[in-house]
Amino acid sequence: MSLNRRNIRIVFLLQLAIVSLVVVLVMLWLAGTTPHLKFATVTFVAITLAVGSIVAVTWMTYRATRRLMAPVDWLLREVARWDPQHPDTRALSPERIPAEIKGDIRKMADALHGLSERVDAFIARERDFTRDASHELRTPLTVIRMASDLISHDQGLSERSRRSLNRIHGANTAMESIMDALLLLARDQDVALETEDFAVSDVIDTEVERILPLLEGKQLQLDVAIEAQPELHAPPRVLGVILGNLLRNAVRYTDAGHIRVNLLADRIEVVDTGIGMDATTLARAFEPFYRIDAAATGAGLGLSVARRLGERCGWALQLASTPGQGTRATILFGTSIPGA
Repeated sequence: MSLNRRNIRIVFLLQLAIVSLVVVLVMLWLAGTTPHLKFATVTFVAITLAVGSIVAVTWMTYRATRRLMAPVDWLLREVARWDPQHPDTRALSPERIPAEIKGDIRKMADALHGLSERVDAFIARERDFTRDASHELRTPLTVIRMASDLISHDQGLSERSRRSLNRIHGANTAMESIMDALLLLARDQDVALETEDFAVSDVIDTEVERILPLLEGKQLQLDVAIEAQPELHAPPRVLGVILGNLLRNAVRYTDAGHIRVNLLADRIEVVDTGIGMDATTLARAFEPFYRIDAAATGAGLGLSVARRLGERCGWALQLASTPGQGTRATILFGTSIPGA
């Protein structure tokens, strides 16, 4: 493109120089061959020739510009037709590029086509891996859950063994939630989510019940405040995964004090009295694999997955925190579900 612009400038300057030379030569020729002509007449003829020459140069420059910029215009039109979600780059395949597209523009088209193919392949591999891994891991997780449920009915278990069993059960439940989240995120954006009408308070009750075993051994009090009874038309599993992640984070980073779940008409709040976060940590809280405490358990994916799931459903996930005082995590319900 820079080469085309340079060529345009060179052509224009050459044409302008030729016009100026022609005008000067004409004025000199008129002055030498027709001395009887008045100066005004010579000037008029010169101005007429200059204006005509400028018009001709402008037209020639315009045509030259059109020819030089035609390949760029073609490439821009093709790229403008792409759907940002699913760009169709077949028009840039080598066999479909017009023969007149040559030089730098053809190289750019080939580069865009190659890049798009690599990106498409990467996205497909990631989606297939996430889907397959989630399905494959679901079977052993189900076996662990059923075995732990059976063992829990053994009356001869010691208190220590029962606490360990509860931790196994809690970790298995958390992993199942992550598998659900990965399956949902692996779906294409154009695939509608499985939505239904449900009461938000039912999801809160379920997730609070799942989190209770994690409170054992901690001086923690978990309260639920129902100030409204909103109903959503959305995937209840998604809300459960997001809320479960927020509750597990609250328990993980709060050794003593209380955790409170507030249900309002347009949001769910999870408020804890844990270690809190400073501004730097808060800014990175949603980054994948980032953990506030490097020694803490977990992969650091909870908040990242929760935010992506919220975005998939049109819900905003917000965090507010003060070091040493605690954190408030908020799920703001959207008015619609994208793709539903």
